[in-house]
Amino acid sequence: MSLRFSSLYASAYDLLNEGKPYKDEINFVQALYAQYCGSAENLRSVLDLGCGSGLHLSKIDSNLSKTGVDLSEDMLRIAKNRNIPNSTFEKANIGGYRSNTKFDLIYSLFHVMSYQSTEIELSNALQTVHKNLKSDGLAVFDFWHRAAWDQDPPVTRVKSKISPSLHVKRISVPKVDYLTGLVSIEMDIFIHETGSVENTFIHFLEHHDLRAYTLRELTLASTLCGLRVVGSGPWMTTERELTANDWYGWVALQTASPE
Repeated sequence: MSLRFSSLYASAYDLLNEGKPYKDEINFVQALYAQYCGSAENLRSVLDLGCGSGLHLSKIDSNLSKTGVDLSEDMLRIAKNRNIPNSTFEKANIGGYRSNTKFDLIYSLFHVMSYQSTEIELSNALQTVHKNLKSDGLAVFDFWHRAAWDQDPPVTRVKSKISPSLHVKRISVPKVDYLTGLVSIEMDIFIHETGSVENTFIHFLEHHDLRAYTLRELTLASTLCGLRVVGSGPWMTTERELTANDWYGWVALQTASPE
């Protein structure tokens, strides 16, 4: 079984996620910063935890200082090759990352927090947020919502994408543990590269473990790490509260005020 986000998977990652509204998601996160921090004009520095191939960072204003952190060297190589202005990238597990500077805005998107599938991993990731966030800054992350996944669990999905250089097919088979909220996904991935023998595919496997969280679990974990939840809701909207029908949620955090 290959490691998740292996070099082969990294090569097909952007194609598989073609059409994802990266710019809209960044606009949403920045709007939350303006809402909870008083003004977007104070935003100077951004930290992306689990930056992947860098597409979210590429949508941020070029004048802002941007730092991307990821554990995959192959993803980071793709991100660096985008030549994003005012950006730096570091290889690290987000649970152990510490910077010499603090950031106005920290975000972790595309369910990176749900990849923190144990209490220790989640706590370490939230400690990273606490240690690297300015006292007047904001952190935002999205997550798989436990209530919705319990009543409407994920099913086997097949995705096929074609570009001038690649043909990628991915079959994702999930297995849900309702006791823990863990979702184990076995992925069969097939890649045909332009120039190779017709109808021949590289085949490999990936295993991804994620966890669906309740808002209460995330609130408690954040509090124990010196953070407070200042906002939450269904992903990409502030118009209503999170419900049991919403698969994906968001949480906004700030450092807790000293007693």
